[in-house]
Amino acid sequence: MNATGGGLYDVAVVGLGPAGRALASRCAASGLTVLALDPRPDAPWRQTLSVWADQVPMWLRPEACGVDVLAHTVPAAALYAPDRAVLHREYAVLDNEALRRALPLGPGVTVELAEVDDTGVRALTARAHRVVDCRGAGGRLNRGPLQTAYGIVVDAADAAPALGGENALFMDWRTDYLRGRNADDHDDDNSHDDNSDDDEVGPSFLYAIPVGPDRVLLEETCLAGLPAPDPAVLASRLRSRLAGRGVSPAAIASPLSVERVRIPLLPRPGLTEDPRVEAFGTAGGHGHAATGYSVAAMLAAVPAAVHAIEAGYPLPAPRSPLSTALHGVGLRVLLRADDGTLRALFNAFGRLDGRRQRWFLDAASPSYQVAAAMWGMWFSMPARNKAGMVAAVLRPSTRTSGGGVPITSAGTRTVPVEGE
Repeated sequence: MNATGGGLYDVAVVGLGPAGRALASRCAASGLTVLALDPRPDAPWRQTLSVWADQVPMWLRPEACGVDVLAHTVPAAALYAPDRAVLHREYAVLDNEALRRALPLGPGVTVELAEVDDTGVRALTARAHRVVDCRGAGGRLNRGPLQTAYGIVVDAADAAPALGGENALFMDWRTDYLRGRNADDHDDDNSHDDNSDDDEVGPSFLYAIPVGPDRVLLEETCLAGLPAPDPAVLASRLRSRLAGRGVSPAAIASPLSVERVRIPLLPRPGLTEDPRVEAFGTAGGHGHAATGYSVAAMLAAVPAAVHAIEAGYPLPAPRSPLSTALHGVGLRVLLRADDGTLRALFNAFGRLDGRRQRWFLDAASPSYQVAAAMWGMWFSMPARNKAGMVAAVLRPSTRTSGGGVPITSAGTRTVPVEGE
């Protein structure tokens, strides 16, 4: 039905972040009538959105949409865990404003400035045949595990000492944020006490990615936490790490911009059993529970979602149930494993061939690919760290340390995974 003629809209899209805008734009381009609701539809997207360059879907490439949505690309990013590995895959940072231009809200989209709660989402079934929740994974309402980070953007010349000659640092798990010790002495062979945390928070890594030809994002990241670490701890680690590598105090104290990241790694439970209300993007489970990446998988899923809405089918699942379960095992390890095991895990990831690295990183990989990548990581890990992996997956109930971080009697960080 055509909403301009007094009937129901074909689809109501709640939230106009990247997922909602992509879905609304492509639905309208297919001739559907769209009602889009967001309290600030024109608010800039300030977060850094990254993908692998080969993940940009065909419909979003310049020859198809007339817009280059990539702000910057970088080849051969390095990983240290602590052994060095190079990821032979081009990494890309999206140009957020260009992405918005590539996703126009044309005459087929009616935009209403409104903040919609869960009750309001359900009520939209009175105005549209289908309702799609694109409000994200729940923000502060999501009590599950989080990926958190604190980062600064500095001039490329100021960032050079932190990069140490690398094009980019995808993950740098070296512990040079620790003061007063030669932190890497005990990391070279994973021979230190695996049940000894760096501190109450556990390990974090440096993510250092050029976001333009003359600017670099330097970010201290906790890949998964429940509870999440205090941002002040990550900020302190970042300042310590950068100062130790020779980044100028002025650049650290007065960056070009500051970025704070808080990504729920699991979606909130569905709102209702009403088949007319569905979710898309991180709200719909398109995020990778073990890495936090979601944008590429969401963009790749847009054409199938539009087709489903046109045909009256349910929105396709973001991946198979078995792939989701394997991602959940990875998340459980991230949350429960001791620090030595985690670093050994990513050391093993660095030893994978490029094909299996892609299989693990891509959020929509089929289960046989995810399983093959995870087996490859497991196979190359030292025996003591394999034992640590098993313990992390099977570890039962926990008690709480004096610092508020759940631990086992052995002293390692461990938390239950919400939603299991």
